[in-house]
Amino acid sequence: MNAVVAAALDAPHTDLFSPGTEQLIKEIGIPPCPAVLAEFMAEANRDEPDFRRLSHLVNRDVALAASVLKAINSPFYGLAKKARTVQDALALLGLRETSRLIAGLLLRRAFASSPSPAMYEFWDASSRIAMITAYLARELEVARLDEAHTFALFRDCGIPVLLARYPEYEQLLTMTRCENEHRRSALERSRYGFDHALVGATLAQSWHLPSEMWQAIRVHNDYDEPGFVTGPATPRGVQLIALGLLAEQLHRIHRGTYDGQLWVREEAFITELLGPMHGRLEPLGNDIARILEQA
Repeated sequence: MNAVVAAALDAPHTDLFSPGTEQLIKEIGIPPCPAVLAEFMAEANRDEPDFRRLSHLVNRDVALAASVLKAINSPFYGLAKKARTVQDALALLGLRETSRLIAGLLLRRAFASSPSPAMYEFWDASSRIAMITAYLARELEVARLDEAHTFALFRDCGIPVLLARYPEYEQLLTMTRCENEHRRSALERSRYGFDHALVGATLAQSWHLPSEMWQAIRVHNDYDEPGFVTGPATPRGVQLIALGLLAEQLHRIHRGTYDGQLWVREEAFITELLGPMHGRLEPLGNDIARILEQA
């Protein structure tokens, strides 16, 4: 393991973006934060943000502006009033929610140049799991819809980075498709010296996601470790991790790839955070099937 990777792995969860991690970003090709998002976040974090400037920043990217309006006016948000302009969207969603929406829209674009079938399959599953996670957040009343959706989109964003960087990674991904993420992370660390959770957390932090979110991304595969619930992730972050696991399980049920052994590993953790799931998977699965059919 080289010194750069060691520094990144040893960095405290409260300060991942160390000089060593910055070098790691350069070495493995983590997409830099898009300029429009960096400028938007800088303005949004001012004491008195200028909404006209924020709208202008988004409108400079015509495709992004159109995507923002399409997303906010979709059934996903279920807003009674439709947004006609980006400034309307800012007023309806608020700065925090809009910034997360923009980050999510730009994330997939960062990997658009890759023609890999594995990349397409990853984003297809990721977008569906993010929708399920958002639905669960609202249904179970444990997190904000936009927060859960953004976490789920970015949770495994280290995987497309590794797909783009290492040609042989697709084989590892295929080999671990029916195993839990803990096993995949162990193989990644053995082969590369780091795992997709570290890469994803580094990307999320460099893209200005909230600290509790990228910290949860960093440790989301360690949910079955002793003392995890009271570990480094915040209580809200731990809930997001549980929502993501439940969403993934429901996605497997929808696809007909339910894994009872994997569910046994996850159920205790999910139950502790979200309440008993006995008798709830089937009705939740029926709701999610309808949602995905309409997507």
